[in-house]
Amino acid sequence: MKTHKILFLLFLTTSLLASCNDFLDEQPYSEIPKDEMWQNAKDAQAGVAEIYGLFRNMLRENYWYWGEFRSDNFSKGAPSMSDQEIVMANSMSSNHRASLWTNTYKVINQANLAIKYPPGVDMASSTEKNDLLGWALTMRAPAYFYAVRVWGDVPVYTEPVENASTAVYKGRTPATEVLNEVVLSDLKRAETLILKSNKEWKRISLYGVWAVMADVYMWLHEYSLADQTIEKMGEDPSFMALGTTMEGWQRMLTTELNNKASDGNYQTDDYSTKELIFVIHYEMSEVGTNGYSYMYQWFTGSGNRAGVLSEAFLSKLDRNNDRRAPIIAMEYQGATKLNKFIGGVISTTLNRTCEIAYPVYRYADMMLLRAEALAHQGKWDEALDLVRRIRTRAGVGESTRTIGTFSSTEELIDYILDERQVELVGEGAGGSTWYGPIPGEK
Repeated sequence: MKTHKILFLLFLTTSLLASCNDFLDEQPYSEIPKDEMWQNAKDAQAGVAEIYGLFRNMLRENYWYWGEFRSDNFSKGAPSMSDQEIVMANSMSSNHRASLWTNTYKVINQANLAIKYPPGVDMASSTEKNDLLGWALTMRAPAYFYAVRVWGDVPVYTEPVENASTAVYKGRTPATEVLNEVVLSDLKRAETLILKSNKEWKRISLYGVWAVMADVYMWLHEYSLADQTIEKMGEDPSFMALGTTMEGWQRMLTTELNNKASDGNYQTDDYSTKELIFVIHYEMSEVGTNGYSYMYQWFTGSGNRAGVLSEAFLSKLDRNNDRRAPIIAMEYQGATKLNKFIGGVISTTLNRTCEIAYPVYRYADMMLLRAEALAHQGKWDEALDLVRRIRTRAGVGESTRTIGTFSSTEELIDYILDERQVELVGEGAGGSTWYGPIPGEK
């Protein structure tokens, strides 16, 4: 997906503590005149694809800032990486990059443009038009979902801001209202529009719609709805299935995510594993010289690595029996580095050409999320069966605890979350607990 600078990308430079009156303080810009954009199918496809490019930029650092760097999975790395250390210490100020919602609202504004204009574009197929609209809605939803998890109550814009001089300044909308009235509303609508034949992991698919939806339901404590949503993913095992071998697990997280060229067709994909649901794709021809993935730079070497695996995390990793252990962790230059996506010692000269993709959702994530939902519903046997499937692949299925060893739902959920922490470490928020709005939010 080539990224294009599309009409009126809004530069929202407010910090976390900025007043709403300062919310839009820079003029938008465009490389395509307004009256020349959104004229045909190619324009519509490019406009929707740009949402993905902006989403990738939003999460290039925040994939960890908004997730695991605030958990106990990582400890500080090199002293030179002070920005990352501040996040790990949970001592951000309102002007730290993790505190700014600038890039989040760029995603939202581009999505609003792509929701507004393509329905009026003359296209040969109404099915394709609906698919593009479904894609735009699906990308707006996780942008607002991230915003709510990071800042709590946030301003809501469902129409594009195309002229800063006439922009309407808005206060914050309660987080629960944003999730119900915007995020879930978008996803339910997208579910009816997006092409079922879309098999693109780096372009969010129907399975991506369900993944975000289930995640939101869990956030809202709607455990039955989360359970039912994840159950839908098993309806097409030819597309979505849990891998059964550790060789496949390692290949999925190294070879599969590294240096995948775009095939230019958003209905097919180069990714072959059935476990991936949605990834943030990195290809130098798309991201440009300074858009490379941080997978090498932040986790390899000793002079510039942002974080190393913490003792708290390593205490939960059975390094003698769990077959994930040598793939996850590697002793290197005086600390235990995250080896999961790198698969060995990589030259730091590759830092600035790193094309390792970020997995946002995969099926193991959904299975463990469903296990948590089942536990909340009192379905302990079913919950543990799902955990056992994950652990069996890792070679530790026989040591999965039995129902009789848990004295409460909370104890069972803690067990599920510990398994989630090991299985999904390094995958953004996958292995961590969301701590809610960052310091100084109000």
